[in-house]
Amino acid sequence: MFLISWILSAFCIATVFNAHIHESDPSSSSKNIWAVLVAGSHGWLRYRHQSNVCHAYKILRANGIPKHRIITFMYDDIAYNPQNPEPGVLRNEPNGTNVYEGVPIDYTGEDVRKDVFLNVLQGYKMKVRGIGSGRVVLSTDKDNILIFHTGLGGHGGFVEFPDSGEDTDLSAEQLASVFKHLHDRNSYKHILMYLESSHSGAMFDNHTLPHNINVLAISAGGPDEDTYGTFCDMDIEPCLAGLFSYAWMNYAENNPDGLRQSQNVFDHFDNVRDIVSHTGKEHPQLYGDWNIGNLPISQFIGYKNRNSSTLKTEIKHISGASKHDTFNKDTIITDDATAADENVHIEQKKNAMQTILNNIVELVIPNEHIRNTILKQEPIDIYQNQCFEELLLLFDAKCTNLQKDDNVKNRQEKFNILAKLCDVGVMSIPQMTAAEAIEKTCA
Repeated sequence: MFLISWILSAFCIATVFNAHIHESDPSSSSKNIWAVLVAGSHGWLRYRHQSNVCHAYKILRANGIPKHRIITFMYDDIAYNPQNPEPGVLRNEPNGTNVYEGVPIDYTGEDVRKDVFLNVLQGYKMKVRGIGSGRVVLSTDKDNILIFHTGLGGHGGFVEFPDSGEDTDLSAEQLASVFKHLHDRNSYKHILMYLESSHSGAMFDNHTLPHNINVLAISAGGPDEDTYGTFCDMDIEPCLAGLFSYAWMNYAENNPDGLRQSQNVFDHFDNVRDIVSHTGKEHPQLYGDWNIGNLPISQFIGYKNRNSSTLKTEIKHISGASKHDTFNKDTIITDDATAADENVHIEQKKNAMQTILNNIVELVIPNEHIRNTILKQEPIDIYQNQCFEELLLLFDAKCTNLQKDDNVKNRQEKFNILAKLCDVGVMSIPQMTAAEAIEKTCA
């Protein structure tokens, strides 16, 4: 009898001890993480949102999170886009690896919708039957959830999903309501959300996200700040990565093993914020339950030991103070080093492009005073405007055959002018429309 009691006691002690080891081991906690990764846009100019998601997927898998616990949303119109000079390839940094390769995409095309995202997050398998992979988050109160949305947003506190219907905007209230519902039914332990979009801080700036439901949201910038791309290639128009997205992923990827294993969310955030804020363009913010900030970041992005002796790591700092970094309102950041070395041939092309644009503007706004006033204004947010996209397509079809815009400065001037022609004030002038002016100038 004594022997049986001793065996049972030893078994109980061992069980408790093993449970404690399992709980404190970051590598084992990777198996208690769910991740939902969303590229909330489509179109060639938004290349970076899909490369961001692919890069994030690679990091989570390398950190030991099982692939069946990572759910991806991507329109998937970039890798094999006719404008992609490398079919089947997406890069998140210059000369980087192909982050697209090997990434399973659960929901593509018009399935990248707000309602599908919310149903997946809530585990409503029946509601997504026949849509995409049909996979949903099946978390319990022992699981942490990472949500990463990279895309478009607005002043009113919302993020967009691709335009596959009338209801494309996900509001802060809708998302917070889903979080409350999941919390009430004990469907998660903690949630960490990375949110990169213009005005992403507006999502939760008005205390929309409760402090008592175990959710912490990190926005790329404040309520009134735009978000920017980085690594804008001279060979393709879009930026390769989001400034904030690349900062948090590059930092997470290249930390020494000790920090990757134990660094808490607050410390991780502080380092990423310093990298991003140093540009003077974005200032990441925290919203929700700050208690989560004391937890190891590895409980949300995973951790797997690696051979540090053979692996070279480098945390790349993006500096807005450098003369080789150019930031502008159209969310393009490019290396300006080559611009200083442009030859006369390129300058002539720039002047020819400017002549075409000036002729178009004069046809649309014949009054010189009004024209000068409008052209001095900041352009609208081109990434949330259908008028701009329609004019850009028309201009490229009609005018770039006359004067190829193979220079970053040319493209930027084109973006600025076309965006300003979509201003409400311009569109109300009873003269020739911008589309008609393009047709006439570039006939």
